[in-house]
Amino acid sequence: MKNRVFNTFLLLAMVGMMFTACKKEYPEPPIQDLPIGEVYTIEDILNMEPGTVFTEDASVYGIITADEVSGNLYKAAFMQDRATGKAIELYLNAVSGVRIGDSVRIYLKDVTYAMYNNLPQLSNFEADGHIVILANNKPIEPQVTTIANINAGQHRAGLVKLENVYFASTGTFADPTTYGNRTLRDDSNNEVIIRTSNYANFANDSLPQGTGNLVAIASVYNNTWQLLIRSAKELEFDGFNPGGGALPGEVHPLPYYQSFSNEFGSYMTYSVVDDDHFWKIDYNSAVMTGHVKIGDEHYYYTNEDWLISSPVEITGVDHAKAVMSYAAQYNGPSDRDVTMQVSADYIWGTDPSNATWRELPNTFSNSSGWNFQMVEVGLDDFLGQTVTVAVKFVSSDTQSRTFEISSISIQEGQAGDVPGPPTPGQGEGTGTFDDPYNVAAGIGLQSEKPTAWVQGYIVGAVKSGPSSVSSNDDIDWSAPFGRATNVLIADDPSCNEVSNCIIVELVPSGSPLRTQVNLVDHPENLGKTLAVLGKLRTYFGQAGLRDSNGTEEDFVLEGGTPTPPPGPGTTEYFNQVLTTQASFNTFSSYSVIGEQGWYFNTSHPEYGAVMSGYLNNVTYANEDWFITPVMDLSNSTNPVLNFEHARGPENSLNVGVNDGYYTVWVTNEYSDGEDPNQDRWVELPILNQPSVKWQFVAAGDLVIPAEFKTATCRIAFRYICPDGGSGDSATWEIKNVVVKEQ
Repeated sequence: MKNRVFNTFLLLAMVGMMFTACKKEYPEPPIQDLPIGEVYTIEDILNMEPGTVFTEDASVYGIITADEVSGNLYKAAFMQDRATGKAIELYLNAVSGVRIGDSVRIYLKDVTYAMYNNLPQLSNFEADGHIVILANNKPIEPQVTTIANINAGQHRAGLVKLENVYFASTGTFADPTTYGNRTLRDDSNNEVIIRTSNYANFANDSLPQGTGNLVAIASVYNNTWQLLIRSAKELEFDGFNPGGGALPGEVHPLPYYQSFSNEFGSYMTYSVVDDDHFWKIDYNSAVMTGHVKIGDEHYYYTNEDWLISSPVEITGVDHAKAVMSYAAQYNGPSDRDVTMQVSADYIWGTDPSNATWRELPNTFSNSSGWNFQMVEVGLDDFLGQTVTVAVKFVSSDTQSRTFEISSISIQEGQAGDVPGPPTPGQGEGTGTFDDPYNVAAGIGLQSEKPTAWVQGYIVGAVKSGPSSVSSNDDIDWSAPFGRATNVLIADDPSCNEVSNCIIVELVPSGSPLRTQVNLVDHPENLGKTLAVLGKLRTYFGQAGLRDSNGTEEDFVLEGGTPTPPPGPGTTEYFNQVLTTQASFNTFSSYSVIGEQGWYFNTSHPEYGAVMSGYLNNVTYANEDWFITPVMDLSNSTNPVLNFEHARGPENSLNVGVNDGYYTVWVTNEYSDGEDPNQDRWVELPILNQPSVKWQFVAAGDLVIPAEFKTATCRIAFRYICPDGGSGDSATWEIKNVVVKEQ
């Protein structure tokens, strides 16, 4: 019998010609006779109204710039126009067979042009019947650019290359069970997110250190620009080894993750019975079957084949589990034809029959169709040990299933410890969906229960400004509320004692949890019951519930779902939160007078864009402009500007308000880098001024005059102050700048 390390197996050509496994067929885009109809360019489509459905024969041509091979994309690809550089995502109803460099024609009838959180897509179609591959190996070269250009939106959905950049942290590209957002920086401290799926075949690779180059797709989610790496082999960093870390056969620490999208990686295979049929990489997964078909005849073969991990050290955790993503069809010889096995004495590369294995008490039911499903198996009995985990497959000469594995993760946690949505319960609770912890229990279990449901009454929110909470004075217990990033929950709806509360982090930005629960937009939520799934760990220095995924399934708000504030359902021409470095960098600034300038406080991103002429107890003369990028308002009807702003300290709050110290302007003429005083600007009077120090308020809907409904419109925030004493200027803070239809 033969062991096979990695995917180094070769089928005999004759066998490959004779036998075909009885198996699902993924759509392989055929070269077929589909009507061409009207021909559009990608740019033509990007200029259409999102939501457009093509009802007639039509086509668009392009080059595939990203595919699903690495596992970082699923049911998706990116396509770009070689001539113009314009690009778009192909969001499909099923996996596709397109590959990077394919020259393709997309048949557009019944396809939808959509804008998904600011990312343009062709959606609602399958490769088969819509994609015609015209040629292979015609790749587009990435455009060398900068992080600043990406954050300015110059390469939306396009293929780019960044040089002399570095990762701002250590660790891996993604976490075992979720996406990873990792910060990439350049020498000017510009930042952009590298977003990686936990199914990517490089998800568990260590981030490269030092300065280097990389190729990626420039994507966006709402107002956050992010890069999608196509392959770890396109990262050029000294000492970086794609797939690095412990070698196959060496001991791996937790978390230990392996995707089988294009290789076995640190796993090996071994055929105990029947060398002719074995685990192989196919359909972006590890596949095993003993069922083959010759013509119309079906044949079954007796097999025993193992998919075996490298040794893994299960130490330093209170609980451990194995998580497998798999799909299966047909009937095996028994309900134990596929099992998960664990051994403490297996020697890498040898016949598993010579080791002692313990079969784990789980079964793998057939999936619906060929959809992958997750199964979790507890490994607490092996805490403190170094073990090998394996999947054992058996078939007989009369029955065989076909079994696929897309990934296996061995990680910290208890099997099944993240339940589904809750029906809020009573009492101390157990942290589950139907019996969440009450607040008292959640306070007592900080950091002891990593993920749990907690329920309480919404009683307030941390005020705008404080980075930590030291007293009840740091909390807004009643309207108006100044911070949308958190709420406090308590067991008593009349509570106003912070030590009896849990501070719930409302993340991510733009998520249903943030938009539907926050008290700035929904003060009516005060007093309602809220149950949230998150991690029990401190927030603002107090008991907290953090790191929720923020989806509709991760919280339950009493009384149903409030109407979200204007935004996603409103026509928006510009939207920048200014509470991230990336968002801040989309603006330009110009200092006419003074040494000070607009800046972003990385220690307090919630302040937004900040400007002050005050330094060392003295106010210095300044004139500083903070200017949006170009906005296209040529198709607008009644555009308005809104933003939130705050000022302080107390003795300077209203200084210069009537003297034009803090003003907003609009123009059609400005070009980056020039003195704005050379151009014609029109002031937009601010409707609402801050009345309490450091309290953010909405400025109101500032109507943009008709003469500025052009393709070159810009908005600017101008700050001025004179030379003087300590009370002659205020600090001005701005965030959440939106231009939309009234």
